Amino acid sequence: MPRWWRHKAGDEAREKCRAWFRVSMHRLLAYARLQTNEEADVEILLSGVIERVTESVAQGRLPAEEQDLLRYSMSCIRHDAIRMNRRNNRRREAEQQYFADATVTAADAHPRMASADAELRVQQLRRAVRCLPQNQAELIILHIWEELSFAEIARRLSTAESTLRSRYAVALRAVKAFLSNTDIC
Repeated sequence: MPRWWRHKAGDEAREKCRAWFRVSMHRLLAYARLQTNEEADVEILLSGVIERVTESVAQGRLPAEEQDLLRYSMSCIRHDAIRMNRRNNRRREAEQQYFADATVTAADAHPRMASADAELRVQQLRRAVRCLPQNQAELIILHIWEELSFAEIARRLSTAESTLRSRYAVALRAVKAFLSNTDIC
């Protein structure tokens, strides 16, 4: 049983949902995996959906019948996954835009200067990351160089994923500002 469910026990509606979830867990997991682009998003997606289903049953907005619960859950998974995938795609595009401005390709530079110029840009990028506050620098390193998802970083640092995403956006802006004006730090 997922850890996010343990604190939600007590009344009859929650117990019905818990029993239903035990039976339907594999179906919901499989469907959530099909709907998300990243494996790390599956638990986040399911936890929100099950929480919403349980609250709807507890408040009497949704009958605790198996077919109704399954239909509503699948619909919630589908809609939440679409939102999550769009949000992740916007994040990726923003990251690519920030770092596209920060990198120089060999075609843009003179052939003899390409390796020296690229090395200079790497040094500037390292200096920019060192000038960031510790929590932002750590986040940049974990997400970009170690290629961890925000969900994995959130678990590792015991911090909310939304906090990490906003901190990451601030850090990227600071790196971009540093790279456009190297006298900041």
